[in-house]
Amino acid sequence: MGSLSPLLAKPLGIELPIYPAKGYSVSMPVRNPAMAHQVSLTDGEYKLVVSRLGDRLRIAGTAELNGDDRDLNRVRCEAIVRRVEELFPGAGDSERAQFWTGLRPATPSNVPIIGQSKVGKLFLNTGHGTLGWTHACGSGKSIAHIVSGMQPEVDFAFVGLERRARGVGAMVTA
Repeated sequence: MGSLSPLLAKPLGIELPIYPAKGYSVSMPVRNPAMAHQVSLTDGEYKLVVSRLGDRLRIAGTAELNGDDRDLNRVRCEAIVRRVEELFPGAGDSERAQFWTGLRPATPSNVPIIGQSKVGKLFLNTGHGTLGWTHACGSGKSIAHIVSGMQPEVDFAFVGLERRARGVGAMVTA
């Protein structure tokens, strides 16, 4: 349900503390394989993650808090390309860069909401914010355990009919 989770859950009486955080990514063909690292790297100063996906580079980062606006801000995308050129000159073909933007479902604490809701057999796995892809496999495995009636490998303090999400001031009654 992603960033639409609160809208879809509200008619069911479920209040979710999730807000859409707009993020950007740039994909470009690898121009110089020697400069395009094989491992994911994080630029802490600009809050960007650079990943090598076969013969392409994927650079993701930035966040805008402006509601459900999905308009692509080309200035932000071009800034990402300039930063990649500063860090890894010639690694990617910036002339063929492709831009994307999307809404990430973020909780105030960036702790996701995972577990059974108060509505029958409705289970939630949402609110991962900027770490959605990073946590996708672990969260998927955990929710599969929960749906199957098994204990997940991780002891989630926020699983259950009523729980307080870490760092969130209000009770989450999912």
